[in-house]
Amino acid sequence: MQRSENDKKAAVVHRQVMTSTTLNRRYVRRPGRSTDVAVTVKKSPSVSHFSSQVAKSETRTITSEPEIAPASSHPLQSLANQRVRVRRDTINAQTGLLSNKTAQQLKDDAIKKALSSTLQQEKNEKKQTKASRKENKLHFGFGRVLLALSCAAVAVFAIVYFVNLNMPDISLRVAAMQTGIEASYPSYVPRNYALADITSENGKITLNFKNVQDDTGFTIIEEKSSWDSNALLSNYVKNEFSEGYSTIREQGLTIFIDKSNAAWVNGGVVYKLVTPNDDLTKKQIKSIATSL
Repeated sequence: MQRSENDKKAAVVHRQVMTSTTLNRRYVRRPGRSTDVAVTVKKSPSVSHFSSQVAKSETRTITSEPEIAPASSHPLQSLANQRVRVRRDTINAQTGLLSNKTAQQLKDDAIKKALSSTLQQEKNEKKQTKASRKENKLHFGFGRVLLALSCAAVAVFAIVYFVNLNMPDISLRVAAMQTGIEASYPSYVPRNYALADITSENGKITLNFKNVQDDTGFTIIEEKSSWDSNALLSNYVKNEFSEGYSTIREQGLTIFIDKSNAAWVNGGVVYKLVTPNDDLTKKQIKSIATSL
């Protein structure tokens, strides 16, 4: 019954004819604001599926839109930004560059750093050069001292060797000056024999040679005389040598040999070779005689 009454009212409303408001507005007055139609509908007690809250009035009202809350960043994004800032600050602290420096300041700092590095390198090179020069001076000075000592040692050795080598000649020259004899030293001396001493007296010079391995030796006597080989044979050889003496002629010399003793004349000087133990051979005697 109630539904039929509502249907009748709705039919009455829809059958009402309204004037058109869509004519050309150049020639028709602008219509005024239309008012909403209020419809009152009673809720049937048999309907239970609708909301229990029914608006008292269906009148539409214009309300302001709700305010939109500002956007908030995601927690992960905030954590990532924080980590980036920490890393950037760490890099700036390590490199010594502040994040708020301009490009010109960074360029100036790089130039200063390069200049300081170059100056430090030059200082190190100068120090190394000075140290190497000092070391070279020390080495050079030590080398000079060592060279001087070596030269001095060589000179001393040469002097000693020269003196030892020429000592017999020097001693013989001194003895010859004392006696006035043109004495000479043999250029050949048998092995293991060396000059022991030189004596000069009564116009003669005596050269004593000793064997370095034992006490044997021989003596050379040089006397100034006017004898020749025949006078030497008559006045000395026949009186001092045995009948078994032998005669050897070598390089214009006539050498009389008796066992290990010998006598000969050369340049107005009579040479006598005396060997107490008969240790020399005829060949050695001949070599000694021809070397005087």
